[in-house]
Amino acid sequence: MALLTIGVVLMAWAIVPAVSAVQPPGKLVYKFNIIGVPRDTASPGAEDGNGRRIFIPLHTVNYQDPCSTTGGQNNPGATYTPVQVPDKGVKISVSDGAFNIVDGDAVADKYAAFTMPADNYDVYVVAKGKPGGCLDLEAYTYLGETLIFIGSIDVDRTTGKPRWQNINHLLYVGGNGDAYFADPYQDYFWQLYNNGLRNMEVRFYQVSP
Repeated sequence: MALLTIGVVLMAWAIVPAVSAVQPPGKLVYKFNIIGVPRDTASPGAEDGNGRRIFIPLHTVNYQDPCSTTGGQNNPGATYTPVQVPDKGVKISVSDGAFNIVDGDAVADKYAAFTMPADNYDVYVVAKGKPGGCLDLEAYTYLGETLIFIGSIDVDRTTGKPRWQNINHLLYVGGNGDAYFADPYQDYFWQLYNNGLRNMEVRFYQVSP
């Protein structure tokens, strides 16, 4: 994506995420996994969206160690004016459409993509597998030519039971409003910085009445 003119960050939109040890009561409608791999290649067919998986490097190039961050913010330029476009980690684009992994290989070119409907869902992530490994997730979108830093979270696999985190605030205005990846916004993406996390699961649930 060509670099656009970048404007003032709207920090008021960033909300501290809720953490839950249990899954939400709504119906599960879709899920996929983000897999950290130590090798230099993803599984065959991943770039074509084969399966419900996105592969990323087990250790990405980071601004700082994800295990030492607070709130998942890894790019120090996210709070600058204008916002600094992240050039480390890997990028996962999210756009409006049916649930689908469009490009599941962020190992080769540090880019992947998936689509999801712009309807409201309860969206949760969790760090799975054996304890160890940390990942920072930052969310960005464009409004016109202005890059907006929406917020960030830590997805760390610590000891004890894995904790589910609701990330609605990173996808929807106010946590349950218009989607950041639909009009009037465009080019919404996640920037991921990984230090050893092998599996992050993403789940989408119907919003309960």
